[in-house]
Amino acid sequence: SSHQQAQGSVSQVEQAVAALQRIGEAVGVINDMNLQIASAAEEQSAVAEEINRNVAGIRDVTESLSGQAQESAQISQSLNDLANHQQGLMGQFRV
Repeated sequence: SSHQQAQGSVSQVEQAVAALQRIGEAVGVINDMNLQIASAAEEQSAVAEEINRNVAGIRDVTESLSGQAQESAQISQSLNDLANHQQGLMGQFRV
């Protein structure tokens, strides 16, 4: 009968509405997840940039220390040469 068909149609519409509501809720959850992922990606990018700056700073300090170490080695060699020369001069003055 037409009454049963109408009830069947109403039931189908209600099921469709419920399905659309579930889809809408799922889309909302996905949107929230996308926002969280985007936020996390921005944070990771900022951390990566900070790490890059720190690594560059460490490299600069290392290069500076390397240069200072070479300079110290040269000064030590010069002092050693002077000490040897002075010792040679002292050896010439025997009493």
